[in-house]
Amino acid sequence: MDDFNPKTPSFCRDDASAFFFDIMVAQLWRVNALIAVNAILMGVMVGISMYGHRYHRRPLIFIFQGATTLFLPIVSYVVSTTGDQSIIAAPFHSGVRGQDEIVIGRCDTTEHISRVLVWTALVQIVGINTTAIIATDAREGRKFGPPVVLLVQAVWTSYLAVYNAGYQGSLGLYHRVLKEDDARHAGPVGYNKVWSMENVVSLRGFVVVSLFALIFAKLILKCYAWYMGRRSLVLGRNPRVIFGYMEQLHDGNHPPGVVGEHIPPLIIMGEDTLLLEKQSYGYSFKNIPRRGDETRVNNNGLVTLDKIWQFDSMSLRLTPQLKDLCLSLALFKLLRCRFAKYTIADAGFMKVSDFLWDMLLKASDDERFLGLIENELSFLHDCYYSSLPISFAKSWLPILSIFISLLSIGCCLVTTIVMFPLVLLNGGGYQLMCLMHCNSPDHEIDMRVGNLYHDLAPVCLLFALVVLTEVREIASYVYSNWTKVAIICRFVQGEASLRKYPTLKKFVDHVLHHRCKLLRHWNNKMNQCSILVLHRRRIPVVFLQRLIHLPDQHSEKVPRAVKTIIVETLRSYGRSRNNSVIYLRRSIQLQVDDNLLWTVSNAGTADSILVCHIATSIFEVRSQPQSHQPLSDHKVAAIHLSRYCVYLVAYHPELLPDDDDWCKSLYKDVKKDADRLQSGSVATTPMQLIKLLSTKSKHEVLKNGALLGGQLAEMVESEEMVWKALAKFWSELILYVSPSDNMDGQAEAIFRGGELITLLWMLQTHLGIVSRPGNSGATTDVAPPV
Repeated sequence: MDDFNPKTPSFCRDDASAFFFDIMVAQLWRVNALIAVNAILMGVMVGISMYGHRYHRRPLIFIFQGATTLFLPIVSYVVSTTGDQSIIAAPFHSGVRGQDEIVIGRCDTTEHISRVLVWTALVQIVGINTTAIIATDAREGRKFGPPVVLLVQAVWTSYLAVYNAGYQGSLGLYHRVLKEDDARHAGPVGYNKVWSMENVVSLRGFVVVSLFALIFAKLILKCYAWYMGRRSLVLGRNPRVIFGYMEQLHDGNHPPGVVGEHIPPLIIMGEDTLLLEKQSYGYSFKNIPRRGDETRVNNNGLVTLDKIWQFDSMSLRLTPQLKDLCLSLALFKLLRCRFAKYTIADAGFMKVSDFLWDMLLKASDDERFLGLIENELSFLHDCYYSSLPISFAKSWLPILSIFISLLSIGCCLVTTIVMFPLVLLNGGGYQLMCLMHCNSPDHEIDMRVGNLYHDLAPVCLLFALVVLTEVREIASYVYSNWTKVAIICRFVQGEASLRKYPTLKKFVDHVLHHRCKLLRHWNNKMNQCSILVLHRRRIPVVFLQRLIHLPDQHSEKVPRAVKTIIVETLRSYGRSRNNSVIYLRRSIQLQVDDNLLWTVSNAGTADSILVCHIATSIFEVRSQPQSHQPLSDHKVAAIHLSRYCVYLVAYHPELLPDDDDWCKSLYKDVKKDADRLQSGSVATTPMQLIKLLSTKSKHEVLKNGALLGGQLAEMVESEEMVWKALAKFWSELILYVSPSDNMDGQAEAIFRGGELITLLWMLQTHLGIVSRPGNSGATTDVAPPV
C-alpha cells in the first residue's frame, strides 16, 4: 500500500509532498525488482543443484554460474540502496522563483533491511544444503571440494548483517529546509549513526545474526567432513585399499574365520582398523594371518560380507534384503576400482564372479539382482554426486549434522514468530515508514511507502524451502543405505545391543526396514523413442513439439517382463560357462524357428538397432489385438526394449559401441526420412506401411527395416513364437551393447540418476563380462570382474 497522511498540511506544499513520495516509490520499485530478479536467480541455482542431474546440459552450467556470480552484487546493491534511504535530500523545483526547496525526509529502513538479510541468509542455507562436496580418490577424477564462492558469499553477507544490525534505531536527524534565496545561510543537513553491539544482540539483530551463524556452522561442518573424508581409507582412498586387499585375497592371505565355503570375504566396513602399508599398487594389510591361524581374529573391527551373511543374533534379525544391501556396498567398493583406472585383470575377483553366478542361477526372484544393482547405483551416485558419504567419515558427524538441521528449522520458526508480530505491531502493510520535514522542524508528513508483501512473500517461501531441504537432509541421514549398513556393522562387531532398550530396538527396526522415496536415484523407468509414428497424434501437439523442439521421447516404468527376460538371458549365459569362463556369441541373431532373419555384429550396431526396431514396429501393427486383451510378456518386453535401444541411439550414443556423432546423424537422417513419408501418405495397414517404406524411402535403413518387417509379418500364424524370438533378440542385444570402457559416459548416466543400460553394465561387470567378443585389443571374451 503506497500512501501518505499529512499531519499538518498547511506547512507543506502538496506538489513537494507528491514529489518526495514519487522519489521514494521509484527507488523502492528498483529495489523490489532486483529482489525479484535475485529470487529467480536463486531459484535457478537451487533447482539446478537439486534436480540438474536429470537434465544435465552445458547451458544449465552457464546459467548456474551466471546466477551464482550475480547474487552477491545484487544483494550488496539492495542493502546499500535501502540503507541510503534513511536520509533523503532532493532538490524540488516548483517553477516559481524564490520557492525552490530541498525536500528532506527520514525513512526507517531497519525492518526492510532485516527482511532482506533474512531472505539472503535463507537462500544461502538452501544453497549449502543442495551443494555437493565430494571426497574421492585422485585417480577417479571426481573430487569436488567446498566451493569458494559459498565461503565468499557467507563472509560478505555476514558482514552486511552485523554492520546493519549494529545501526538499528540510532538515527538522528538535524535539518533545515533550504530555499533558493537563502541557501548560503542554510544550516547543515546531516545525521548521526553510531554502531553499537547492543543493537546486534537485540531481539531483531540476534535473529538475523543467528541465521548467518548457522551458515558458518554448516560450512565448517562440511569442510571438516570433506577434509576427513579425503584422507579416510574408508572413503577417499578406498579404491587403493580395496585393490590391495583383493590382491592379497587372491594370493591366499586373508583374515581367518571370515572365508565361508562360498561367500567371498568382501570388505564392508572397518578398513581403517587394520595396519596398512603403502605399496606400488596402493595399500596392503599388514599382519593379516593366513587361513588356520586363529590369533587376532577378534582383535580388529574389519567387517566382511561372510560375517554379515552368517550373523545371527537375538538383537537383530537380518533379512535377505539387508544382506543384499551389504553386498551392494561391497560391490560398489569394487566398482570404484574400475573408475579409479585399475587394471581389473590383475586382481583376484574371480571368486566374486563365481559367487554372483551361483546366486543368479539359484535365485527364484528375477528382480532381486536388478534390485541389488539399484542399491549399488545409489551408493555410487552418493559417492560421486552428493555430500552424504563424507558425513560418515566420523561416526559423530551425522548426529551433529542432524542437530544443526534441527537448529536451522527451529531458527526459521523463531524468526517467523519474531518477525510477524513486529510487522503487525508496527502497523503492517508497508515496506518503509518515512517522515517528510517541511518548513518547520516541528512539523512533518507521515508517509507509508511500498507493499509489505514484496518482502514477506519471498521470505515465507524460503522459510518453507529451508524446512523442506532440512527435512530431506535429516531423512537422508536417518534412512540412507549408508546408515543401515553402519548399524548392521555395529551389531556384527558386537558393539551394540538392544535387549535392554525395546523402544530403541523398534526405532532401529523401523530405520532398517523403511525405504524413503526421497532418496531413490533411479526411478525404475526406461525412456521410449520410436522411428515410426504408429498412433496418430493431434496436430496441435505435433506442431508444438516441432516448434519448441521437444524431444520425441517419453518414459515408462520398466515392466516386470523386461526384467524377467534379461535375467533369464543372463542365466542362459551362466549355464553355458566352463571353468568360470563365459562364452558369448560374437554376433546377435534374430532367428524365428529355423529362419535366420538378421545378424548384429560389432560393425554397425546402431543401424542394426534401427532396422530391427522398424521391423518390430511393423509387426506390432500387424499383431494388434482386436479387443482389449492383455499383451503377452514377450510382446511387452520386445516392444519396450526396442524403443529403449532407439532412445539410446538418439540421445545417449556414448553408451553404445558405435561413434557418438555417427549414431546421432544416423538417427536424424532416418527419422527425418520417416517423418517425410508418414506426413505425405497415410498407411493404416502393415502391407501399406511396408510398401511405403520400401518404394519411397531414401534411406537404406528404412528399406531394410521394411524388408525385415515384411518377413515377420508373413509369420502371422506363429505370432507368439515371433514375439518370443524378438524378446530374446532384444534382451541379447541390450546385454551385448552394455559392456563399455567409456567410464565418463557411464558417470554421466549415473549423474542423471542412472539408465537401465547402466544397471546392466554394472551387473555384467561384476559377473565378469566387461567386453564384447571380437573387440580390438581384447584377448579374451571375458575378463575377471570388478
